[in-house]
Amino acid sequence: MNSINDIFQSAALLPARYTLLNAHVPAALLDCPASDTYSTKTTVRISNGFIESIEESPSNTQNYRNEHVKEFVFDLQGATLVSAFVDPHTHLDKGDLLSIGLHPEQDLFDAIKSVRADYAQWTEKELRTRIEFALQTAWVHGSRAINTFCDWAAPGGPLAWHVLKELRQEWAGRIELVLTSLARIDQLADHQYSTDLAQTVADGQGVLGWFIYPEAPVNLLSKAFDLAERFDLRLDFHVDEHLDPPQGNLEHVTKLAQERDYGKRTVCGHCCVLANMQADSRDSLLDAVAKAQISMVCLPFTNLYLQDNGLTKDKSGRKTPRLRGLFPVHEARARAIQLAFGSDNHRDPFFPAGDLDPLQTLSLASLAAQLDNPVEEWIDTITSGPARLLNLKWDGVLRRGAPADLIIHRGRNSAEVISRVAHGRIVLRDGQRLPESACLPDFRQFDNLRADINAA
Repeated sequence: MNSINDIFQSAALLPARYTLLNAHVPAALLDCPASDTYSTKTTVRISNGFIESIEESPSNTQNYRNEHVKEFVFDLQGATLVSAFVDPHTHLDKGDLLSIGLHPEQDLFDAIKSVRADYAQWTEKELRTRIEFALQTAWVHGSRAINTFCDWAAPGGPLAWHVLKELRQEWAGRIELVLTSLARIDQLADHQYSTDLAQTVADGQGVLGWFIYPEAPVNLLSKAFDLAERFDLRLDFHVDEHLDPPQGNLEHVTKLAQERDYGKRTVCGHCCVLANMQADSRDSLLDAVAKAQISMVCLPFTNLYLQDNGLTKDKSGRKTPRLRGLFPVHEARARAIQLAFGSDNHRDPFFPAGDLDPLQTLSLASLAAQLDNPVEEWIDTITSGPARLLNLKWDGVLRRGAPADLIIHRGRNSAEVISRVAHGRIVLRDGQRLPESACLPDFRQFDNLRADINAA
Protein backbone atom coordinates (compact mmCIF):
# COMPACT_ATOMS: atom_id res chain seq x y z
CA MET A 1 0.00 0.00 0.00
CA ASN A 2 1.39 3.37 -1.06
CA SER A 3 0.46 6.72 0.47
CA ILE A 4 -0.62 9.93 -1.21
CA ASN A 5 2.97 11.18 -0.94
CA ASP A 6 4.18 8.38 -3.20
CA ILE A 7 2.02 9.41 -6.14
CA PHE A 8 3.07 13.04 -5.71
CA GLN A 9 6.78 12.53 -5.17
CA SER A 10 7.81 9.59 -7.32
CA ALA A 11 9.31 10.48 -10.69
CA ALA A 12 8.83 6.96 -12.05
CA LEU A 13 6.06 6.07 -14.44
CA LEU A 14 2.92 4.81 -12.79
CA PRO A 15 2.06 1.18 -13.54
CA ALA A 16 -0.42 0.44 -16.29
CA ARG A 17 -2.91 -0.72 -13.67
CA TYR A 18 -3.29 0.79 -10.20
CA THR A 19 -5.92 1.84 -7.69
CA LEU A 20 -6.67 5.17 -6.03
CA LEU A 21 -8.17 4.40 -2.63
CA ASN A 22 -10.09 6.78 -0.36
CA ALA A 23 -10.55 9.61 -2.87
CA HIS A 24 -13.15 12.28 -2.24
CA VAL A 25 -15.08 12.82 -5.47
CA PRO A 26 -17.76 15.53 -5.80
CA ALA A 27 -21.14 13.93 -6.34
CA ALA A 28 -21.71 15.92 -9.57
CA LEU A 29 -18.92 13.91 -11.21
CA LEU A 30 -20.36 10.51 -10.37
CA ASP A 31 -23.08 8.62 -12.21
CA CYS A 32 -24.45 7.25 -8.94
CA PRO A 33 -23.37 9.57 -6.13
CA ALA A 34 -23.68 8.43 -2.54
CA SER A 35 -24.68 11.92 -1.39
CA ASP A 36 -25.71 15.31 -2.75
CA THR A 37 -22.29 16.94 -2.42
CA TYR A 38 -19.23 14.81 -1.71
CA SER A 39 -19.43 11.11 -2.25
CA THR A 40 -18.34 8.81 0.48
CA LYS A 41 -14.69 7.93 -0.01
CA THR A 42 -14.31 6.45 -3.45
CA THR A 43 -12.02 3.82 -4.94
CA VAL A 44 -11.02 4.31 -8.58
CA ARG A 45 -9.16 1.60 -10.46
CA ILE A 46 -7.10 2.78 -13.45
CA SER A 47 -6.11 0.43 -16.27
CA ASN A 48 -4.20 1.39 -19.42
CA GLY A 49 -5.28 5.02 -19.32
CA PHE A 50 -8.96 4.44 -18.56
CA ILE A 51 -11.16 4.04 -15.51
CA GLU A 52 -11.68 0.30 -15.06
CA SER A 53 -14.02 0.62 -12.09
CA ILE A 54 -15.26 3.15 -9.56
CA GLU A 55 -16.94 2.25 -6.30
CA GLU A 56 -17.30 3.20 -2.68
CA SER A 57 -14.12 2.65 -0.66
CA PRO A 58 -14.22 -0.07 1.99
CA SER A 59 -14.70 1.03 5.56
CA ASN A 60 -11.79 -1.14 6.69
CA THR A 61 -8.67 -0.09 4.81
CA GLN A 62 -6.51 -2.73 6.50
CA ASN A 63 -8.71 -5.53 5.17
CA TYR A 64 -8.45 -4.01 1.70
CA ARG A 65 -4.65 -3.99 2.02
CA ASN A 66 -4.62 -7.63 3.02
CA GLU A 67 -6.88 -8.64 0.15
CA HIS A 68 -5.01 -6.64 -2.50
CA VAL A 69 -1.46 -7.01 -1.25
CA LYS A 70 -0.16 -7.78 -4.75
CA GLU A 71 -1.83 -4.79 -6.39
CA PHE A 72 -0.44 -1.30 -6.76
CA VAL A 73 -2.62 0.87 -4.50
CA PHE A 74 -2.32 4.54 -3.54
CA ASP A 75 -4.23 5.59 -0.43
CA LEU A 76 -5.24 9.19 -1.15
CA GLN A 77 -6.38 9.65 2.45
CA GLY A 78 -9.36 11.76 1.48
CA ALA A 79 -7.66 13.91 -1.18
CA THR A 80 -10.02 15.43 -3.76
CA LEU A 81 -10.24 13.71 -7.15
CA VAL A 82 -11.93 15.41 -10.13
CA SER A 83 -11.95 15.11 -13.89
CA ALA A 84 -9.63 17.31 -15.98
CA PHE A 85 -10.76 20.89 -16.48
CA VAL A 86 -12.60 22.36 -19.46
CA ASP A 87 -12.38 26.11 -20.14
CA PRO A 88 -15.43 27.24 -22.17
CA HIS A 89 -14.56 30.87 -22.92
CA THR A 90 -11.10 32.27 -23.67
CA HIS A 91 -9.46 34.69 -26.11
CA LEU A 92 -6.12 33.09 -26.92
CA ASP A 93 -5.53 35.33 -29.94
CA LYS A 94 -5.31 38.35 -27.59
CA GLY A 95 -3.48 36.68 -24.71
CA ASP A 96 -0.33 38.31 -23.32
CA LEU A 97 -0.59 41.47 -25.41
CA LEU A 98 0.49 43.34 -22.26
CA SER A 99 3.82 41.55 -22.47
CA ILE A 100 4.54 43.14 -25.84
CA GLY A 101 3.57 46.70 -25.05
CA LEU A 102 -0.19 47.19 -24.77
CA HIS A 103 -1.83 48.46 -21.59
CA PRO A 104 -4.98 47.73 -19.55
CA GLU A 105 -7.85 49.96 -20.65
CA GLN A 106 -10.42 49.42 -17.83
CA ASP A 107 -13.26 50.10 -20.27
CA LEU A 108 -14.63 47.37 -22.56
CA PHE A 109 -14.87 49.47 -25.71
CA ASP A 110 -11.54 51.21 -25.13
CA ALA A 111 -9.98 47.75 -24.86
CA ILE A 112 -11.64 46.72 -28.13
CA LYS A 113 -10.25 49.82 -29.88
CA SER A 114 -6.78 49.16 -28.47
CA VAL A 115 -6.69 45.59 -29.76
CA ARG A 116 -8.14 46.45 -33.17
CA ALA A 117 -5.52 49.13 -33.62
CA ASP A 118 -2.87 46.50 -32.91
CA TYR A 119 -4.15 43.88 -35.38
CA ALA A 120 -1.90 45.11 -38.18
CA GLN A 121 1.21 44.17 -36.20
CA TRP A 122 0.19 40.59 -35.54
CA THR A 123 2.30 38.00 -37.34
CA GLU A 124 2.13 34.23 -37.49
CA LYS A 125 5.26 33.94 -35.34
CA GLU A 126 3.90 36.27 -32.66
CA LEU A 127 0.51 34.57 -32.61
CA ARG A 128 2.10 31.15 -32.34
CA THR A 129 4.34 32.29 -29.50
CA ARG A 130 1.52 33.84 -27.48
CA ILE A 131 -1.03 31.08 -28.12
CA GLU A 132 1.37 28.20 -27.47
CA PHE A 133 2.38 29.92 -24.23
CA ALA A 134 -1.31 29.89 -23.26
CA LEU A 135 -1.84 26.26 -24.27
CA GLN A 136 1.21 25.10 -22.32
CA THR A 137 -0.01 27.03 -19.28
CA ALA A 138 -3.53 25.58 -19.45
CA TRP A 139 -2.22 22.04 -20.01
CA VAL A 140 0.04 22.22 -16.96
CA HIS A 141 -2.83 23.53 -14.84
CA GLY A 142 -4.92 20.53 -15.86
CA SER A 143 -7.19 21.61 -18.73
CA ARG A 144 -8.05 18.99 -21.35
CA ALA A 145 -10.18 21.25 -23.56
CA ILE A 146 -10.46 24.97 -24.29
CA ASN A 147 -12.88 27.01 -26.33
CA THR A 148 -11.22 30.11 -27.74
CA PHE A 149 -12.89 32.94 -29.60
CA CYS A 150 -11.13 34.46 -32.57
CA ASP A 151 -11.78 38.07 -33.55
CA TRP A 152 -13.01 38.15 -37.13
CA ALA A 153 -11.42 40.65 -39.48
CA ALA A 154 -12.21 39.12 -42.87
CA PRO A 155 -14.81 36.65 -44.23
CA GLY A 156 -12.07 34.19 -45.13
CA GLY A 157 -10.86 34.24 -41.56
CA PRO A 158 -8.16 36.31 -39.86
CA LEU A 159 -4.56 35.16 -39.57
CA ALA A 160 -5.25 33.99 -36.01
CA TRP A 161 -7.95 31.60 -37.24
CA HIS A 162 -5.50 29.83 -39.51
CA VAL A 163 -2.83 29.68 -36.78
CA LEU A 164 -5.37 28.30 -34.31
CA LYS A 165 -6.42 25.58 -36.75
CA GLU A 166 -2.80 24.47 -37.09
CA LEU A 167 -2.25 24.52 -33.34
CA ARG A 168 -5.46 22.57 -32.78
CA GLN A 169 -3.96 19.73 -34.78
CA GLU A 170 -0.51 20.03 -33.19
CA TRP A 171 -1.94 19.98 -29.66
CA ALA A 172 -4.38 17.14 -30.25
CA GLY A 173 -4.01 14.59 -27.47
CA ARG A 174 -3.00 17.23 -24.95
CA ILE A 175 -5.70 19.89 -25.31
CA GLU A 176 -8.83 19.69 -27.42
CA LEU A 177 -9.11 23.15 -28.93
CA VAL A 178 -12.58 24.37 -29.88
CA LEU A 179 -12.54 27.37 -32.24
CA THR A 180 -15.30 29.99 -32.23
CA SER A 181 -15.59 33.06 -34.41
CA LEU A 182 -16.25 36.44 -32.81
CA ALA A 183 -17.91 38.91 -35.17
CA ARG A 184 -20.11 41.93 -34.49
CA ILE A 185 -23.79 41.29 -34.95
CA ASP A 186 -24.08 44.18 -37.44
CA GLN A 187 -21.89 42.21 -39.86
CA LEU A 188 -24.93 40.02 -40.48
CA ALA A 189 -26.29 42.89 -42.60
CA ASP A 190 -23.79 41.93 -45.29
CA HIS A 191 -25.24 38.69 -46.62
CA GLN A 192 -22.18 37.61 -48.59
CA TYR A 193 -19.75 38.50 -45.80
CA SER A 194 -21.70 36.64 -43.12
CA THR A 195 -22.33 33.64 -45.37
CA ASP A 196 -18.62 33.37 -46.20
CA LEU A 197 -17.84 33.70 -42.50
CA ALA A 198 -20.21 30.85 -41.61
CA GLN A 199 -18.81 28.71 -44.43
CA THR A 200 -15.26 29.29 -43.17
CA VAL A 201 -16.29 28.38 -39.61
CA ALA A 202 -18.05 25.25 -40.85
CA ASP A 203 -15.04 24.23 -42.92
CA GLY A 204 -12.91 24.67 -39.80
CA GLN A 205 -15.34 22.59 -37.69
CA GLY A 206 -15.86 25.57 -35.43
CA VAL A 207 -18.64 27.38 -33.62
CA LEU A 208 -20.45 30.49 -34.86
CA GLY A 209 -19.92 33.28 -32.35
CA TRP A 210 -21.31 36.83 -32.30
CA PHE A 211 -20.84 39.94 -30.18
CA ILE A 212 -24.16 41.65 -29.35
CA TYR A 213 -23.27 45.06 -28.00
CA PRO A 214 -25.62 47.69 -26.50
CA GLU A 215 -27.88 49.27 -29.13
CA ALA A 216 -26.95 46.51 -31.59
CA PRO A 217 -29.31 45.89 -34.53
CA VAL A 218 -31.05 42.91 -32.92
CA ASN A 219 -33.36 42.66 -35.93
CA LEU A 220 -30.41 40.89 -37.57
CA LEU A 221 -30.27 38.16 -34.92
CA SER A 222 -32.54 35.85 -36.88
CA LYS A 223 -29.86 35.72 -39.58
CA ALA A 224 -27.41 34.27 -37.05
CA PHE A 225 -29.83 31.42 -36.43
CA ASP A 226 -30.45 31.06 -40.17
CA LEU A 227 -26.73 30.59 -40.79
CA ALA A 228 -26.35 28.21 -37.85
CA GLU A 229 -29.16 26.04 -39.17
CA ARG A 230 -27.91 26.19 -42.76
CA PHE A 231 -24.34 25.18 -41.86
CA ASP A 232 -25.23 22.95 -38.87
CA LEU A 233 -23.29 25.09 -36.39
CA ARG A 234 -23.60 25.73 -32.68
CA LEU A 235 -24.01 29.36 -31.57
CA ASP A 236 -22.11 31.23 -28.88
CA PHE A 237 -23.04 34.83 -28.06
CA HIS A 238 -21.21 37.55 -26.17
CA VAL A 239 -24.29 39.33 -24.87
CA ASP A 240 -25.07 42.07 -22.35
CA GLU A 241 -21.54 42.72 -21.15
CA HIS A 242 -22.84 45.82 -19.39
CA LEU A 243 -25.13 46.80 -16.51
CA ASP A 244 -27.82 48.87 -18.24
CA PRO A 245 -31.11 46.86 -18.24
CA PRO A 246 -32.89 48.98 -20.89
CA GLN A 247 -30.19 47.92 -23.35
CA GLY A 248 -30.36 44.22 -22.54
CA ASN A 249 -30.42 41.79 -25.47
CA LEU A 250 -30.44 38.36 -23.82
CA GLU A 251 -34.21 38.36 -24.11
CA HIS A 252 -34.00 38.60 -27.92
CA VAL A 253 -31.56 35.69 -28.12
CA THR A 254 -33.70 33.61 -25.79
CA LYS A 255 -36.88 34.23 -27.76
CA LEU A 256 -35.28 33.19 -31.05
CA ALA A 257 -33.63 30.13 -29.52
CA GLN A 258 -37.01 29.04 -28.17
CA GLU A 259 -38.79 29.67 -31.46
CA ARG A 260 -36.15 27.81 -33.48
CA ASP A 261 -35.78 25.02 -30.91
CA TYR A 262 -32.06 25.82 -30.93
CA GLY A 263 -31.45 26.40 -27.22
CA LYS A 264 -29.51 23.18 -26.67
CA ARG A 265 -27.01 24.40 -29.27
CA THR A 266 -26.85 27.99 -27.97
CA VAL A 267 -24.50 29.44 -25.37
CA CYS A 268 -24.69 32.94 -23.90
CA GLY A 269 -21.64 34.39 -22.17
CA HIS A 270 -21.35 37.41 -19.85
CA CYS A 271 -25.04 38.35 -19.36
CA CYS A 272 -23.87 40.90 -16.77
CA VAL A 273 -27.00 43.02 -17.08
CA LEU A 274 -28.96 40.39 -15.14
CA ALA A 275 -27.11 41.53 -12.03
CA ASN A 276 -28.74 44.97 -12.25
CA MET A 277 -32.30 44.03 -13.22
CA GLN A 278 -35.36 44.20 -11.02
CA ALA A 279 -35.99 40.83 -9.40
CA ASP A 280 -39.23 40.06 -11.24
CA SER A 281 -37.76 40.91 -14.65
CA ARG A 282 -34.60 38.97 -13.89
CA ASP A 283 -36.52 35.90 -12.75
CA SER A 284 -38.82 36.01 -15.75
CA LEU A 285 -35.86 36.16 -18.12
CA LEU A 286 -34.05 33.32 -16.36
CA ASP A 287 -37.23 31.25 -16.55
CA ALA A 288 -37.25 31.83 -20.31
CA VAL A 289 -33.56 30.90 -20.61
CA ALA A 290 -34.23 27.69 -18.71
CA LYS A 291 -37.24 26.87 -20.88
CA ALA A 292 -35.21 27.42 -24.03
CA GLN A 293 -32.43 25.21 -22.56
CA ILE A 294 -29.73 27.77 -23.31
CA SER A 295 -26.36 27.33 -21.56
CA MET A 296 -24.75 30.27 -19.75
CA VAL A 297 -21.10 31.09 -19.09
CA CYS A 298 -20.00 33.40 -16.28
CA LEU A 299 -16.66 35.22 -16.61
CA PRO A 300 -15.65 36.47 -13.15
CA PHE A 301 -12.15 37.75 -13.89
CA THR A 302 -12.84 40.17 -16.73
CA ASN A 303 -16.32 41.18 -15.67
CA LEU A 304 -15.28 42.00 -12.14
CA TYR A 305 -12.51 44.13 -13.62
CA LEU A 306 -14.47 45.96 -16.34
CA GLN A 307 -17.95 46.35 -14.90
CA ASP A 308 -19.10 49.21 -12.62
CA ASN A 309 -15.74 50.94 -12.40
CA GLY A 310 -17.11 54.42 -13.06
CA LEU A 311 -15.66 54.51 -16.56
CA THR A 312 -18.02 52.55 -18.78
CA LYS A 313 -21.17 54.64 -18.44
CA ASP A 314 -21.05 57.72 -16.23
CA LYS A 315 -17.35 58.56 -16.69
CA SER A 316 -17.29 59.71 -13.08
CA GLY A 317 -13.86 58.23 -12.51
CA ARG A 318 -15.19 56.31 -9.49
CA LYS A 319 -12.88 53.39 -8.91
CA THR A 320 -14.55 51.32 -6.21
CA PRO A 321 -17.36 49.23 -7.73
CA ARG A 322 -20.81 48.90 -6.20
CA LEU A 323 -21.96 46.02 -8.41
CA ARG A 324 -20.13 42.79 -9.11
CA GLY A 325 -20.83 42.44 -12.82
CA LEU A 326 -21.67 38.73 -12.59
CA PHE A 327 -24.99 37.31 -13.62
CA PRO A 328 -26.95 35.65 -10.77
CA VAL A 329 -25.51 32.15 -10.86
CA HIS A 330 -27.44 30.91 -7.82
CA GLU A 331 -30.76 31.82 -9.41
CA ALA A 332 -29.64 30.28 -12.70
CA ARG A 333 -28.60 27.04 -11.02
CA ALA A 334 -31.91 26.85 -9.17
CA ARG A 335 -33.56 26.67 -12.62
CA ALA A 336 -31.25 23.84 -13.76
CA ILE A 337 -29.63 26.06 -16.42
CA GLN A 338 -26.41 24.52 -17.72
CA LEU A 339 -23.66 26.73 -16.22
CA ALA A 340 -19.93 27.13 -16.63
CA PHE A 341 -17.21 29.50 -15.45
CA GLY A 342 -14.55 30.59 -17.94
CA SER A 343 -11.16 32.33 -17.87
CA ASP A 344 -12.04 34.89 -20.56
CA ASN A 345 -9.15 37.30 -21.23
CA HIS A 346 -5.68 36.94 -19.77
CA ARG A 347 -2.98 39.60 -19.55
CA ASP A 348 -4.38 41.80 -22.31
CA PRO A 349 -6.09 45.23 -22.48
CA PHE A 350 -9.34 43.67 -21.22
CA PHE A 351 -7.84 42.12 -18.08
CA PRO A 352 -4.29 42.56 -16.75
CA ALA A 353 -3.94 39.18 -15.00
CA GLY A 354 -5.27 35.61 -15.21
CA ASP A 355 -3.44 32.38 -15.98
CA LEU A 356 -5.97 30.08 -17.68
CA ASP A 357 -6.41 28.01 -14.52
CA PRO A 358 -10.06 26.96 -14.13
CA LEU A 359 -9.56 26.11 -10.47
CA GLN A 360 -8.35 29.66 -9.87
CA THR A 361 -11.46 30.87 -11.73
CA LEU A 362 -13.68 28.78 -9.44
CA SER A 363 -11.83 30.16 -6.43
CA LEU A 364 -12.52 33.74 -7.51
CA ALA A 365 -16.14 32.91 -8.26
CA SER A 366 -16.52 31.39 -4.82
CA LEU A 367 -15.76 34.79 -3.31
CA ALA A 368 -17.45 37.03 -5.84
CA ALA A 369 -20.65 34.99 -6.09
CA GLN A 370 -20.54 33.65 -2.52
CA LEU A 371 -20.53 29.98 -3.43
CA ASP A 372 -20.80 27.77 -0.39
CA ASN A 373 -18.74 24.60 -0.74
CA PRO A 374 -17.52 25.50 -4.26
CA VAL A 375 -15.63 22.27 -4.88
CA GLU A 376 -18.36 19.98 -3.59
CA GLU A 377 -21.27 21.83 -5.19
CA TRP A 378 -19.86 23.79 -8.16
CA ILE A 379 -16.96 21.72 -9.55
CA ASP A 380 -19.14 20.79 -12.53
CA THR A 381 -18.92 24.42 -13.74
CA ILE A 382 -15.27 23.85 -14.73
CA THR A 383 -15.49 20.17 -15.68
CA SER A 384 -18.65 18.38 -16.84
CA GLY A 385 -20.77 21.52 -17.39
CA PRO A 386 -18.50 23.12 -20.00
CA ALA A 387 -17.81 19.68 -21.51
CA ARG A 388 -21.51 19.34 -22.22
CA LEU A 389 -22.04 22.83 -23.60
CA LEU A 390 -19.01 22.38 -25.87
CA ASN A 391 -20.41 19.02 -26.96
CA LEU A 392 -17.19 17.15 -26.10
CA LYS A 393 -17.04 13.41 -26.58
CA TRP A 394 -16.49 12.82 -22.85
CA ASP A 395 -18.77 14.72 -20.50
CA GLY A 396 -16.29 14.65 -17.63
CA VAL A 397 -18.26 12.27 -15.43
CA LEU A 398 -16.15 9.59 -13.73
CA ARG A 399 -17.49 6.22 -14.81
CA ARG A 400 -16.23 2.89 -16.07
CA GLY A 401 -14.57 3.33 -19.47
CA ALA A 402 -13.96 7.08 -19.07
CA PRO A 403 -10.49 8.44 -19.78
CA ALA A 404 -8.22 8.63 -16.76
CA ASP A 405 -7.72 12.36 -17.32
CA LEU A 406 -7.86 13.39 -13.70
CA ILE A 407 -6.68 15.92 -11.16
CA ILE A 408 -5.79 15.05 -7.60
CA HIS A 409 -5.63 17.84 -5.02
CA ARG A 410 -4.36 17.22 -1.52
CA GLY A 411 -7.22 19.27 -0.11
CA ARG A 412 -10.01 17.13 1.32
CA ASN A 413 -12.81 19.69 1.07
CA SER A 414 -13.57 23.10 -0.38
CA ALA A 415 -11.87 25.01 2.41
CA GLU A 416 -8.59 23.18 1.90
CA VAL A 417 -8.66 23.17 -1.91
CA ILE A 418 -9.70 26.80 -2.38
CA SER A 419 -7.26 28.01 0.28
CA ARG A 420 -4.32 26.44 -1.58
CA VAL A 421 -5.44 26.39 -5.19
CA ALA A 422 -1.96 26.43 -6.68
CA HIS A 423 -0.38 23.92 -4.31
CA GLY A 424 -0.79 20.20 -3.84
CA ARG A 425 -2.16 19.44 -7.31
CA ILE A 426 -1.19 16.59 -9.60
CA VAL A 427 -2.46 16.23 -13.16
CA LEU A 428 -3.01 12.78 -14.66
CA ARG A 429 -3.51 12.28 -18.39
CA ASP A 430 -4.22 8.77 -19.65
CA GLY A 431 -3.55 7.67 -16.08
CA GLN A 432 0.00 9.06 -16.01
CA ARG A 433 1.50 12.18 -14.50
CA LEU A 434 2.44 14.86 -16.99
CA PRO A 435 6.06 14.55 -18.16
CA GLU A 436 8.83 16.47 -16.42
CA SER A 437 8.85 18.90 -19.35
CA ALA A 438 5.32 19.98 -18.37
CA CYS A 439 6.13 23.16 -16.50
CA LEU A 440 4.69 26.65 -16.64
CA PRO A 441 6.37 28.69 -19.40
CA ASP A 442 8.58 31.65 -18.52
CA PHE A 443 7.25 35.14 -19.27
CA ARG A 444 10.74 36.15 -20.38
CA GLN A 445 10.19 34.47 -23.71
CA PHE A 446 8.06 37.49 -24.64
CA ASP A 447 10.96 39.88 -24.07
CA ASN A 448 11.69 41.71 -27.32
CA LEU A 449 9.36 39.35 -29.23
CA ARG A 450 7.87 42.03 -31.43
CA ALA A 451 11.18 43.85 -31.82
CA ASP A 452 12.82 40.61 -32.97
CA ILE A 453 10.00 39.98 -35.45
CA ASN A 454 10.25 43.50 -36.88
CA ALA A 455 14.04 43.21 -37.12
CA ALA A 456 13.69 39.98 -39.07
